[in-house]
Amino acid sequence: MQKTDKNKKLITIKSVSQHVEELYKKSPGFRKAYDEEVLMLKIAYKIAQLRKQLHITQFELARRIGTTQQTVSRLEDSTNARITVNTLVRLAKALHAKLSIDLIPQQ
Repeated sequence: MQKTDKNKKLITIKSVSQHVEELYKKSPGFRKAYDEEVLMLKIAYKIAQLRKQLHITQFELARRIGTTQQTVSRLEDSTNARITVNTLVRLAKALHAKLSIDLIPQQ
């Protein structure tokens, strides 16, 4: 790790990555929050990716699932933690996609 002076350490990408890795291993609460955030990022990204592959706008997708463009925008934003299975089913149908939900045993 690089140092700026005797008492201060320069934060680097590597040190942040290592810090996150250490917290993930040591803290069940951090691990749970991290895993949930990664899942929401994946869902939001996949919705946007499929919509763009079909060359449809947020407005068109909203029309197909019976909601507003603002709602689709929120669904494509990973900070939206309020997505239901029913919404995922409607999205899958509108995006001509197969929905797969899996429960994977923890190791």
